[in-house]
Amino acid sequence: MRAVFRVRGSRGVEMLQRKFLLGTSMIVGLMAAAAAPGFAFAQSTNTPAEGTEVDELIVTGSRIKRTEYNSVSPVQVITSESSSLAGMINPTEVLQSASVAAGSTQINNQFTGFVVNGGGGVNTISIRGLGDQRTLVMLNGRRLPPAGTQGAVAAVDLNILPDAIVERYEILKDGASSIYGSDAVAGVVNVITRTNLDGGRLEASGRFGGGGDGGNEYTFSGAYGKVLDRGRFLISGQYYEQKALKFGDRKDLNCQEQYTFDPTTGQRNDWIDVDTGTFKCFGASGALFNYIPVTLANGAFYGSRARISTDGPAYAANQPYWAAAAADPNLPGYRFAPLNDRDSVNALDAASDFISPVKRYTVYAEGQYDLNFGELYGEFLGHQRKSSQTNVQQLFPYIWETAPCSVNPFNCGGGIPANTFVPQSLVLTPYVFKQDVQVFRGLAGLRGKFGQGLGFLTGWDWDAYVSYSKNRGKYSLTGINSELFLASIGGDWANTFTFDGICPPGSPAGCRPVNLFSDQVLRTGNLTPEDYAYLKLTENGVTNYTQTIVEGQISGDIFSLPAGKLAGAFGVSYRRDELDDKPGENLANQNFYNLATANRTKGDDSVVEAYGELEAPLLKGLPAFEALTLNLSGRYSDYDSYGSNSTYKTGLNWQITNEYRLRTSYGTSFRAPALFERFLGNQGGYLSQASVDPCIRWAGDGTSVVNPVVAANCQAAGIPGNYSGANPSAFIITGGGQDLKPEKSKAFSAGFVWTPEFADLSVAIDYYEIEVNDQVTSNGAAVVGQCYAAADFPNNPFCDLFTRDTDPTSQTYLGITEIDGSFRNIVSQTSRGIDLTTRYSRDLGPGKFTLETQFSWTLEDTQELFPGNTDDFNGLIGEPAVVGNTQARYRWNDLTFTWSTEFVGRQSNYEYQFGTDLSTPSNYTTPQGAIYRAKNHAEAMWYHHLSVRYQTDTWEGIVGVSNVFNEDPPKVSPGLADKGNYSYGRVGSYAFATQYDYIGRQVFVNLTRRF
Repeated sequence: MRAVFRVRGSRGVEMLQRKFLLGTSMIVGLMAAAAAPGFAFAQSTNTPAEGTEVDELIVTGSRIKRTEYNSVSPVQVITSESSSLAGMINPTEVLQSASVAAGSTQINNQFTGFVVNGGGGVNTISIRGLGDQRTLVMLNGRRLPPAGTQGAVAAVDLNILPDAIVERYEILKDGASSIYGSDAVAGVVNVITRTNLDGGRLEASGRFGGGGDGGNEYTFSGAYGKVLDRGRFLISGQYYEQKALKFGDRKDLNCQEQYTFDPTTGQRNDWIDVDTGTFKCFGASGALFNYIPVTLANGAFYGSRARISTDGPAYAANQPYWAAAAADPNLPGYRFAPLNDRDSVNALDAASDFISPVKRYTVYAEGQYDLNFGELYGEFLGHQRKSSQTNVQQLFPYIWETAPCSVNPFNCGGGIPANTFVPQSLVLTPYVFKQDVQVFRGLAGLRGKFGQGLGFLTGWDWDAYVSYSKNRGKYSLTGINSELFLASIGGDWANTFTFDGICPPGSPAGCRPVNLFSDQVLRTGNLTPEDYAYLKLTENGVTNYTQTIVEGQISGDIFSLPAGKLAGAFGVSYRRDELDDKPGENLANQNFYNLATANRTKGDDSVVEAYGELEAPLLKGLPAFEALTLNLSGRYSDYDSYGSNSTYKTGLNWQITNEYRLRTSYGTSFRAPALFERFLGNQGGYLSQASVDPCIRWAGDGTSVVNPVVAANCQAAGIPGNYSGANPSAFIITGGGQDLKPEKSKAFSAGFVWTPEFADLSVAIDYYEIEVNDQVTSNGAAVVGQCYAAADFPNNPFCDLFTRDTDPTSQTYLGITEIDGSFRNIVSQTSRGIDLTTRYSRDLGPGKFTLETQFSWTLEDTQELFPGNTDDFNGLIGEPAVVGNTQARYRWNDLTFTWSTEFVGRQSNYEYQFGTDLSTPSNYTTPQGAIYRAKNHAEAMWYHHLSVRYQTDTWEGIVGVSNVFNEDPPKVSPGLADKGNYSYGRVGSYAFATQYDYIGRQVFVNLTRRF
């Protein structure tokens, strides 16, 4: 099974390109050609919708009422109108494409086959690349619960959002733990629903691509609201479906090419398929399913293959359908089968999901009623998600050399003499995850104003509510029964070093031999239907997560100052979270072959908090000081698990003139470890040696540079300086950390806002910097790195948390075999950069033209994985340093024409070589002596979307095209682990990154009927 892990690296976007983008974005009048998908003007300079009035309201980032024009903190607003005009029909795409999120990898339905927090099918948002568990998501200003399956449930699943009734999304772009509590480290997403619906609304949307229905999306919704004399109510329902995009639905997804070039001529020099004369294809899994890796009995591994074939004079007449290719001239009658012999595309690859299918059902209701002394209000959210992920796993056991002919046909005679080598099978089988997630959230509250006779509290607002949320996620895994499989082949020789016979005593009932070298298996690369049905195992589990919140607050003006009124907001809250994940017995017992496993996760925690906020007008109506306002906030938290903690934030808002504003803030935040980080039942998975072992090539070979302390300790451990790490993956055991402490962070922002009087123009530039210390991580590389970077090596406690094989006769000699990767406070991370937001509007001809832009330029995204090893992710593939969105709209009577664009900056891994600064691409030499140059960068890309809307009082229709020019993602070579490159992913020959469109050009339609 693939696992999600990040290896940090270097810069990547050249300074000239960055300056060009930043400069051109500021020239708003010339930006009509660059448009951003679905964004109303962000920051604090938004204009209200046409025909509406601006009242004082709560803006995300503060609990004191104000208009959104004078917010101290930068807030980005995305309206449902602008996102619909850009062709976005689900909240995941809307939020993940926001510039504050698009610069980092986001978890969505593309992560089929990966192990992700929240389980398969979950969609989350990570602001600034700091992790979804450090981004708080709220609904109408109140915290939403985590949702998902399996033990690692912690973040809000964006699937639960009632997008049928969403009016806008507000994104606070800096830390706000003092305002909202734990988790608001990187920022806050506040989803605001419609409140003024008086009548009905029916809506249907769809997005359809060419070449079949793979990846198509559909949504149908209805809503009805009524405004009464003393209250109102609203109810809505929605159905959403996304079809699976199979690897076989797009040829380029199901064909991994080597995609390499001659370093002299620059021409492609991939391996060639001898049948077609074109570049050789590997399937989506990359497995050589019709090649048998061969290891000689003396332990030497030649990297050779036995290839399926019946043609060619080089094969002896008495040889069966397979041909040994053991690169040993002493083995008569066999020839080397080079990798460019035949394509290796498997039928199961084509049937695997790249984008997993999902169906969602969502009901949302809210209302309020005036009780004279106060207003009673409530919300209800009900949600069900049904999703699945179908993928391919590899069975690659070593077959015991003396196993009987029924499982080792090499001993059947007529082939290689018995007992001369150990064959290794390589078979592909499907595995399937399924989820059925149900989420219910109910909220009831009472709010009003204090009456006369309470002194300065007279006229203050008061608000108190209680909410209860329940997530029940049922899940299942279908894979290969490990116990039955190993009994049927006599065990895996590389792991057991013993052979107890086929189906020895104590084997599961019905055990029988399985031949992994049969004609059908070798020709198709898959088990026979009978063998798959025999070995298939399905197991179920269930995850329950409950959250209870009670909160009350008051807000109003305290007293008058010379420059205005001192305003305040104060409150208390109580929150309790409970998690209980019960995997099935076979999951807990690790009885799924080569798949991650899990044990029960159960725990709870509660917190009592008190918070306050003050806003003081310091100066007003003076030269160069049209207004100067100070904002202070603080929060005290007392956790059952961690004790007490406090955070604070201070902000200064300086309105120089009506045209110019400066703002700045500094504050602290913290995050209490999530329940799963404390209580996660031990889970098993695999990571490559290159991703966990800092001792690989510690001596340096011109392609890597290692911390000198690490190098000295690796040498002291007896590891050769040129050790390549060519060993099987390390087994990672991940469990909860009982001695965790809260993460702490600090955030600084400074911004400039320009709103000239000569034009309807707004420009906002904000600098941000967020530093998180003592990050909680379960990264196995951090455990090993902490050991080898320690001054007290090998006595450092981290050195007891992993095992390295020191037996020279072992098949895994020098490899790291097992790591205790349980959660610990290890990592520190820093993110800093610049956000640019512009909005321009003017009457043009018979209509009105509006242009909005959002760009983010990341200056630094560093992570200290262990002492002395700080890596910079910025600009690596999947982590673009520059991203941006623009949207140009022209409204003429009932018609609106929209052009939206998304920009993804250039990304490069050339300079990331374990700290080496290389300015030229990498070359490498194959065993056959050919020299190749790899392409380890992704070009900058623009995506363009066009639409037209026709709107009347009762009808609205939108028709458009997304990815108008059908832009493909950039193609890259495989990451060269032997050269120390950051190991980015590929899909087909494309770079794997959530910023790219793998479906291609699509038509989108939206039809709305109001009554």
